[in-house]
This record gives sequence, C-alpha cells and structure tokens, in this order.
Amino acid sequence: MGQIMIDIEDNDNSGYFPVQVFETQGEPRSSAVITVPGIPGSDEPHEVVGWCSGEGERGGPCEATAVIVGDSGSGQALMIHGGDHGIRLRPASSGSPWSLEAGEQKGEPYMLLASSAKLLFSD
Repeated sequence: MGQIMIDIEDNDNSGYFPVQVFETQGEPRSSAVITVPGIPGSDEPHEVVGWCSGEGERGGPCEATAVIVGDSGSGQALMIHGGDHGIRLRPASSGSPWSLEAGEQKGEPYMLLASSAKLLFSD
C-alpha cells in the first residue's frame, strides 16, 4: 500500500526519535482522540492524541491516526501515530487537560499494539 515515516525532532513531549519507516497494510483512520482499551503496562483504557509543534511554545494536541502496518516481529501491528512531536497518552478516567505538566500523561513517538485491538474514535 504505502509507507509511514516517523521522524521526531527533539521536543518536550517525546524527545528525539530516529527515522523509522513502516509499510502500511490498511487504510488509516484519524480522530481528535483515540481511546485504547489497554496499553502495555496498564489494563486501564487510555486516550491518545497527536502532539504538534504549532500550538504554542511547547506544542499541543492534534489528530492521531491509527493504521495497520507490517511489523517484523509479529507480522502485523496496529500503529497509532500523531504530529511532529509524537503522541500523548492519558488514562481515560483522567479529567486533566492535555498538558506536558500533567503527571499522569506521557509522550511517545508512536505506539504499536496487537492488530486485533479495538479502538474507539471520537470526532
């Protein structure tokens, strides 16, 4: 199908991440917030947004995209990726606004999940 290139410059959300290229094996779907039923290390659902540089000095939320990609370890994986500063995650039960200062939130360059993961998309 196509390719996704993840190239994250050094930033306050996820730090530097060297260029990685993934082969897409499905149609991408984007949303303001994607809810993941469980992430590695937690059984609690988490919300995911993209994190982009254009929203103030330290960045801010933007759309996140989910797509099936080829993964050398498991054949296929579900990738969630976001803006030029990666993605940001928070527990779905959190009422805090998206912020780099929120202790229960964390930034990542992208996330790979089992291809069978059931995501919820909000618009």
